[in-house]
Amino acid sequence: MKNNSSSRILNFFGLTDPTPRAETLAKTMYTMMPLAAFTLQLSSTFFMINLAEIIGGGSYISGIPLIGLLIVLQMTIQIVLDYPTGAIGDWIGQRYIVTSAFLCFACAFVFMSAINATNIILVAVLVYVMMGIGHSQLSGAFSAWFDNNYRVAMPEDTERRQYGVFMGKINMLFSLIGTLALIPGSIMAVILGRAAVFQLQAILCVLVAASSLKVLNDFPEVSANREQRPSMKQYSKILHDGISYIFASRYLKYILLGTTLATSVQIIWGELLLFPMYFSYLGSEVPVSSYRTVLFIIFVITAERASAFSRRMDAEKWLTHSALLGGSGFVFYMAFALIMYLLPPTSDGYVIITLPLLGLEIGRVYSASVLPVVLILVVFTLTGGFGILFGIFLQRLVIDVIPNRIRNSTYSLSPTLTTIITIPQIALFGWMIPNMGFPLTMAICGLIALAGVIMIRIGLASPRPVLTEDLSEIRLKQKDTVIITQSSTSASDGDQCT
Repeated sequence: MKNNSSSRILNFFGLTDPTPRAETLAKTMYTMMPLAAFTLQLSSTFFMINLAEIIGGGSYISGIPLIGLLIVLQMTIQIVLDYPTGAIGDWIGQRYIVTSAFLCFACAFVFMSAINATNIILVAVLVYVMMGIGHSQLSGAFSAWFDNNYRVAMPEDTERRQYGVFMGKINMLFSLIGTLALIPGSIMAVILGRAAVFQLQAILCVLVAASSLKVLNDFPEVSANREQRPSMKQYSKILHDGISYIFASRYLKYILLGTTLATSVQIIWGELLLFPMYFSYLGSEVPVSSYRTVLFIIFVITAERASAFSRRMDAEKWLTHSALLGGSGFVFYMAFALIMYLLPPTSDGYVIITLPLLGLEIGRVYSASVLPVVLILVVFTLTGGFGILFGIFLQRLVIDVIPNRIRNSTYSLSPTLTTIITIPQIALFGWMIPNMGFPLTMAICGLIALAGVIMIRIGLASPRPVLTEDLSEIRLKQKDTVIITQSSTSASDGDQCT
């Protein structure tokens, strides 16, 4: 039975002839990702709306400008801590960083459950401070841990085609389990109150933290890269090496900056645009969660197919295509801008949704929302697969051009830069949405995403860095010259994710 179970897990992740170590990695991810996804997604439908409604006196649109400022606060904290905590992960190991991140999330959800109209500002600030600290630690940590250990576990996967399938299935699994949490979380919010959902999330975050500390262990070869516990001087060197390595390569620099620019508007979408758009068309938690569930089910199917097809596709050729056509890309934003401009939300007439047998009203759907909701579904369906492919291709291109000893800090550099770029956008778009509307905001986001794709294309046209086999040197091929820099893995100097 155990062998059959292991075989099913390996087949799910697309691993052919895996090593025993690869089996261990697959089982760990198969266990941890569903738990993390369920925990983080349970209240995602109404997390921001809950605050916006209290701040706006019942109108979430009126509360969006202050929500924008709170998000800026969170991102400022991430800017300060993101890259340093990534370097700490390279210094002491990612499992400690992941554990600490989920304990911070637990505190944030506890604070969220205590918010009311009398303490909204103080407690909301505490929520976003803890979220900022948590996200700064989590960014890049899971991926860095997996990539470091995958390179040891599967050295024969030289073109990283199995790796690409594996990462696509991980995204699919995360989305699937997160989807299963949406409707139960919203129904709990209607029946028991939103505070009860936040309290449950806090408990689950503590469980994820304890599990991470136990199971996210490195293979001996990965641990050996750290030698003994590094000194503060070595930690500082890791900070410096990550930045200098990235910007020494035109290839990595432009891909990183282009991805950063494109990802910045993805944050705008998730923090300011997505849920107000849903609620403006669908009205309340349960219809929104039900609709999101349908979208995620379609996304899961699309992600599985995209992961399988990625094995046959050339990463460099398709990276910019998938960025242009994928979710939160240029085509994506322009399509939504047109939908909301031509078919604006209206609250005229609605259908009441009741809980079967109990007759309890759990939501209302506006009658005029049918056509725009169908068009939104079509856009998500057509762009979802390309978004998955973009993440897969990006990881396939960078996994073998970044040394293990600076991987976590390097992976954390991209979110840090993304946050820096996003902060002024959050403040601007938080003001624009109630004053100038969703269509114009979305069109501007699309143009920013297009600029990111152009930068990625410039990077791909540049020479790709090559690591030596023992990772003791970094070779950057630029034109006809090979530049060699020491990566400092000796005892004296001390010791993954999109």
